[in-house]
Amino acid sequence: MLDGLDCRAMAAITNIATQIRQHWLERHLNVQPVAMKELVDAWRSLPGVLPEEYEAFLRIAGLPTDEDAQGFRFWLPGELRATADVLRDAGYGCNATEASVIFVDYFQQSWWYALWVSGPWKGYVSLVLGTKSGNDPRFPLGSLEEFLLAYIKDDEEFLCRGMPKKGEER
Repeated sequence: MLDGLDCRAMAAITNIATQIRQHWLERHLNVQPVAMKELVDAWRSLPGVLPEEYEAFLRIAGLPTDEDAQGFRFWLPGELRATADVLRDAGYGCNATEASVIFVDYFQQSWWYALWVSGPWKGYVSLVLGTKSGNDPRFPLGSLEEFLLAYIKDDEEFLCRGMPKKGEER
């Protein structure tokens, strides 16, 4: 499945995944390997194509079974859902015309992070707030690699870009 990733991209995602796995283990999170069959089976019910970078990340890093100390929780394969479905079930709208999948939440689903799986932003990550206006997901924060690097560095400026200013509607 990883035929489309060039050597440089594969080396970058391998390095980042290794760092994140170590980060989780140092914080005593219960990191489990991800069964690729489970991921592929889960993806059959999701829109778009399983991004190769995401698959490579999961192969190397695995996933913790719980949230980290900052409140981030990476979703296990069976939990992955289309962004539009998550927002609809939470009582919000979604104006996106292209597909994305929620793969991380923050602070018990106070907000989410979506991985775009189709269209011009495929492979990018967006903040998803759940807004009354339906303006979700937000404009992409950056690529999956950039998101993962910001996560491990706890780069609040990157991870929270697109949050409404005080007094703005959410």
